Parts: sequence; structure tokens; C-alpha cells
Amino acid sequence: MNNEIINAVNVLKFEGTILCPTDTIWGIGCDALSDIAVEKIFKIKKREYSKSLICLASSFKMIEEYVSIREVDKLENISKEVPTTFIFDNPKKISKYVTGDKNSIAFRVPNNDFCIDLIESLGRPIVSSSANLSGEKIPLNFSEITSKIKNNVDYIVKHEKNKNSYSSSRILKLQEDGSFLTLR
Repeated sequence: MNNEIINAVNVLKFEGTILCPTDTIWGIGCDALSDIAVEKIFKIKKREYSKSLICLASSFKMIEEYVSIREVDKLENISKEVPTTFIFDNPKKISKYVTGDKNSIAFRVPNNDFCIDLIESLGRPIVSSSANLSGEKIPLNFSEITSKIKNNVDYIVKHEKNKNSYSSSRILKLQEDGSFLTLR
């Protein structure tokens, strides 16, 4: 197994935070089931607890452990077009801090082998929040991430540091009738 994955998983297992590349932008990550770890992300980002966070899963099968999903094939096909985060209602087993003041959760299956391997090695979803202080510009590459973020995470992944990003994922909310509302 890749040393970077081993190092990152060891930090995640002990309720730590990591800074890592995703299929979109660099993110601050942690174990999505750990209240302690998720709380650390809010403190690092100086983010209001009422705001929710996005979680990454290695597959839609993994997501099904935490929410009810209809039409998995449709979601998989949509997410292949462009990086897509889906909002689902009534999550279970996830840190209470991830959902903010809502009873919904945002999940994405990243199109990035490193992320998939990391999540599969941990065996559960990870939080992935943009690597910026709340309300500030989202960095599109590693060099734009402020030292206030870099100095406060427990581990910085040494992978894809030269990668440039162009945008965050789009966010779709699944409606009762099976349609999607575009939120971003």
C-alpha cells in the first residue's frame, strides 16, 4: 500500500485531520464518524457549526450504509459526467457535526484513485472541506493554501502538490419525486 495512504489512514484512525488532494480541490479531511475529528475541522476553518460539511465515500455502496438511496445507477451515471456531490436526507451513523443544523448530508464519490484507496483503507467515509478559512477564497492549488491551514492539520499528504484545480464539485439535492435541484 502507498506510504502516503498508510500515513494518512493512521492519522485518521486516531481522530486526526489531514490535508489532501481530491478530484476537485485540496481538502481538509477527517473520519466522518468521529465527533472529535470533525470538530477539529470546524476549529481549523473557523467555521460556524450550523454549516454542514461534505463527505467522500469510495462507492455508492458505501454511501448506502449511511443514507437511503434510490436509483443508484442514475447517480453513478450523473457523477461520471462531472464531479457531483449529492444531498441526501436522514443520515445515520455520521458525526452530528457533519450535518450542521440540517437533517441531510452531502456525499460524493471522487473520481480520484488516491482518494478512493484512502477511503477504502480507512473503511468509512471521510469529511472533505475546502482547504481555506471559512469565508475566504478557495485555493485552487496547494501553494495557495494558507499557513493557518497547513500548520493546524495533523498530516499533509505529499501527493499531487503540483496539481491545479479549476472548481469545486457541483451539488445536487435529490427531491422526493426523484428529480434534482441544483444548489451549486
